[in-house]
Amino acid sequence: MSNSLIELAQDNTEGARERLFAQVSELVVSNLDQRTDRELAIFAEVIIKLYGVGSAKDRARLAKRLASQTNTPSELAKRLAEDNVNVAMPVLANCPVFSQEDLLDFVERLSASHLQVIARRADLSPQISDVIAERGDRPVQRILAGNREIKLSRETMLKFVQLATEDVVLREDLCLRTDLSPTVCRQLLPLVNEETKKRLHGIIEGSLSQDQLNQIARLKALRREFGDALETTDMELLWRDAERNGISISELMILLLQDGRFNHTIELLSARGRIAQKALKDAVFEGKLDLVLKTAAKAQLDTSTFALFAKVRCDHLKIPSASASEWTVAYKKHIESAASARQSRCGDFQAKRKEKKAKPGTERASRLAAM
Repeated sequence: MSNSLIELAQDNTEGARERLFAQVSELVVSNLDQRTDRELAIFAEVIIKLYGVGSAKDRARLAKRLASQTNTPSELAKRLAEDNVNVAMPVLANCPVFSQEDLLDFVERLSASHLQVIARRADLSPQISDVIAERGDRPVQRILAGNREIKLSRETMLKFVQLATEDVVLREDLCLRTDLSPTVCRQLLPLVNEETKKRLHGIIEGSLSQDQLNQIARLKALRREFGDALETTDMELLWRDAERNGISISELMILLLQDGRFNHTIELLSARGRIAQKALKDAVFEGKLDLVLKTAAKAQLDTSTFALFAKVRCDHLKIPSASASEWTVAYKKHIESAASARQSRCGDFQAKRKEKKAKPGTERASRLAAM
């Protein structure tokens, strides 16, 4: 131990104790991976004894540095987790050293603010989730319902269905879960709109994947955050705003199609596919599939979004939906063919490079043979 630490340890003033806490904390986190378990245990014991005099800033810094470490002494991690939520948050959210028993103890003792953080963890067992659902207030219950990394018990699901009758936010989060049972889905059906009913029927029938549900959640978030910008009819301006916000062409197309703005999707697609708007609109309305496929591919529209575009086209033109299926199959083949052609060109290019590299050696071999 350095002389400065010894001097601080011998000084019983509050200021000296606070500085001692800060310096010992810094010793703990510096070269943390190289510390032995014995060293960490000693440091943790000292910090816990000094914990009451540590400043909130120093405690928060320590919690942040130790939050994701797998070798953090559990007693120190627990002490940090019990601090006020501004200090405890990173440890409660991410610390991997807590057992399920530790988490259950926190849930039973700590405040609602602490529970809001714990409810976001990806390692909660159904038993712990049950206690959180029972003890937590409405914000905690909403967070738990929206945590799609964990599995909720049947009892908690049914409890949330009851709450969903009056809580729209909780209802929306609950409907996006993949662990909904057919029974829970059926109980939710009378509470939701037509779009969500289709989704719940899809879950009942096992047709919605996690990726699809994640996309639905992503689109809901985009609509909340980007909603005002969607009001514009200037597609160039809308696309610039979308790019700045990290929104893809496919996501923006879906948002417009959901709003019934079919003609605006054609305008956006023509701009991204670099084709005259009138030419593309005529192709869409007159069924000139080849031009539509090339434009969509050039705009980098994904297959599922093109399928939705094709379906809305059928609804818009009041033609049989079978046409949408035909267009979607054709687009998949077009994308696969284009990818295969690119791969073939790449292979030809590599072969030519190898051939060029081989020529000097071949010429030298010919000269040697002639000698």
